[in-house]
Amino acid sequence: MGDQLQAAATRIAEKWGPHQLKEAEQVAIRKALAQGEQWLARLLERQARGRFLEQVLRRQFTQLKWNPKGVDAVDPLTGYKYELLSGTDSNLALHGTRMARELFRMITF
Repeated sequence: MGDQLQAAATRIAEKWGPHQLKEAEQVAIRKALAQGEQWLARLLERQARGRFLEQVLRRQFTQLKWNPKGVDAVDPLTGYKYELLSGTDSNLALHGTRMARELFRMITF
């Protein structure tokens, strides 16, 4: 399951682009840029990309139990846990700290 999830995440991430941003996300990014907060604009875009990716994966992998908190998905047949990560240093550090007691497979995109 993990390999299938990783392959799908990679495929979906390649299709993502700024055209996928919702209006509210576009407004927030423009506002951050107008205030000179390029780092915030990049963060908001990465977060939007992650939400998009998770939304598509949820529709494709309905056999997984998707969670609003904690690990993103659990395979009810095996108990394996999966976490979707952008793969940036800050994202990996955040998840590593927040979920230090969890054993999960990282699905990076």
